[in-house]
Amino acid sequence: MQATDPATWFDPRTGLPGPSFWDAVLFAESSRCARFDRPATVLLVAIAGADDVVAQWGFEVIDRELSDLGAILRAGCRHSDYVVRLDEMRFGVLLTETDEISAINVVERLRAKVDREVGPRLRHGRICFGWASPKGEQRLLEVIEPAEERLRQEAAEAQGA
Repeated sequence: MQATDPATWFDPRTGLPGPSFWDAVLFAESSRCARFDRPATVLLVAIAGADDVVAQWGFEVIDRELSDLGAILRAGCRHSDYVVRLDEMRFGVLLTETDEISAINVVERLRAKVDREVGPRLRHGRICFGWASPKGEQRLLEVIEPAEERLRQEAAEAQGA
């Protein structure tokens, strides 16, 4: 799908913005953070093991948990933060005015709520988080990969446990 495709701007299943919105927000916020020297944190959320569940049982089995996860993320963030459905199995959250230490508090609060409300229904998966904030002269757009790496590490640990 292309960025001009309306389906990439909005996810009807969760009511959240889609990946094209994420790209636009990251670009705009990266510029704002650099210009005004303001903190922000990129947070990525996914269900480790979800692909195996979908392969065996179909997407419908995990669809409700993903919709609930999106609702919990949106409710657990401030109005100034951005919560986006990046693809079928992943969400992105842009925590504005939030440095990495403050982001850890947000992650732990969200993790506790998700584990309480969605975790018991996930017999074959675990919700994982990856986050990163710019350091020094680094721009917000440059922390996507470190956040992805943290998410991959947590997912690998979850599947190895």
